Amino acid sequence: MATLTQAAAAERPVTTRLDEAGLKYAMLSVYYAAAGRQFAISGAPSVVVPPEIAPLPLGAALELLSDDEQRLEQALWLIIRSTGIRRSWSTERCYPAEIDRYVDRSAQDELDERRRTYRRGAALFAACLTACRNADRDQFDALGAAMSAPAIRTNSGFVKLARLVFDQTPDEYLEEMERTSRESRRWQAARQRIGRIEDEVGIEIGPYLEKLAATAAYESFIELLQHREGRRPPTMTVYPVASVITQNTDELWTSATVTTLARGDFDTLYAATEPANWHIDNDVIKESHYVSDPLTLAPTQTDLGNSGTVHGLLYEEAAITWGRGSAQQGSFTNVLNVSRRAERGGRHEDAFIDLGFSLCRSISSDVLWDRRRGGLMLNEGYMRVRPLGGGRWRITSRKLLRFSDRTPYTGASGLADFGEMLNYLAPTALSWWVETETYSLGQRTEHDLDLAPSAPPAASTSEDGPE
Repeated sequence: MATLTQAAAAERPVTTRLDEAGLKYAMLSVYYAAAGRQFAISGAPSVVVPPEIAPLPLGAALELLSDDEQRLEQALWLIIRSTGIRRSWSTERCYPAEIDRYVDRSAQDELDERRRTYRRGAALFAACLTACRNADRDQFDALGAAMSAPAIRTNSGFVKLARLVFDQTPDEYLEEMERTSRESRRWQAARQRIGRIEDEVGIEIGPYLEKLAATAAYESFIELLQHREGRRPPTMTVYPVASVITQNTDELWTSATVTTLARGDFDTLYAATEPANWHIDNDVIKESHYVSDPLTLAPTQTDLGNSGTVHGLLYEEAAITWGRGSAQQGSFTNVLNVSRRAERGGRHEDAFIDLGFSLCRSISSDVLWDRRRGGLMLNEGYMRVRPLGGGRWRITSRKLLRFSDRTPYTGASGLADFGEMLNYLAPTALSWWVETETYSLGQRTEHDLDLAPSAPPAASTSEDGPE
């Protein structure tokens, strides 16, 4: 984070393989510790935390992550966006004390004030869109009148959200509101547009705009710190806005939908979303390359072009770490059906990327000492990139996983067998998995993407995949 000194960064040791495992364990622990995350569960209650996957305390996790500035920044934003804003009349701090050494209290106060300002401007805007979604014209008109007050019209949150959502200034949006209220065609089109946003991000428009305002406030706060320190902003930035996790333990599936605010040019996003690049700077995906056949796994070159819908087969190795030891890792090897449709467009608002994937073949999996064929029943989802105003993009990523039932065949010592352990890991690990995919978009530099891909594993006809 920008509050870390350059001297401290320079003193960090080179990360070893064992350190890398520890850093991933620490990051997973922060996901466990972050409060206020949206998580719905149906069916049986979650199992007791087995000792094999007990997370680190938050302070210890952040201490490990302090050796890696990028991961520390991600962890701090996760904690901050999961924490409420301190009330203006209260002296009680909401942020956990463990972050004080990384974000000092004066910075916390400054950030809270900025978040409070953005929320104030976003609240009426969100209420207005909610009224439109609910077909309440009287409330819609009343809120429009309230938003015309100078104090709201010039508010940073309203200015930023009007640009992000509709690429308009506040005055342009207020004029549009009047026309929308009068004309039935515009009214219906506005309601449909709001519905499409809700369907994509997985939450209602009000909570989504509140989270988007918090993200915009944090982004502006970081930009201010960079300016004070004379640092240039990165070529591309990504900030997860909302993470919605759903688990059904009756049917043993878990889904995560992550919405991210990104700033960068289309060409960088296009290269970063290329499935063959998924493994670059990714905490979970260790290898990804195209194959010509799901059984022989013969490597091939596939170009998921920027016009029309193009399909391919992607070999993928993914690993989830829940401890420092080499045995405290679950790995899954799969072949995915992938497709991508993209349009560069002559204008920013016309560009988009649609990428979908589904499980073609689950090759093998390892959980502790249990190695077997298969391992996943479902591994499907999508990534959608949509233009926002101000040169920003909304990236929505959704992944659905269902682990095969390992319970009848083997068990682990402790309070949970392997099947229960995977189910317990799934909500947090899947959220981490999807968010690290969006973070990695910003970490894949042009230099990384210009490099020749690493040599894929040799083709194999083994049922367990490449050795």
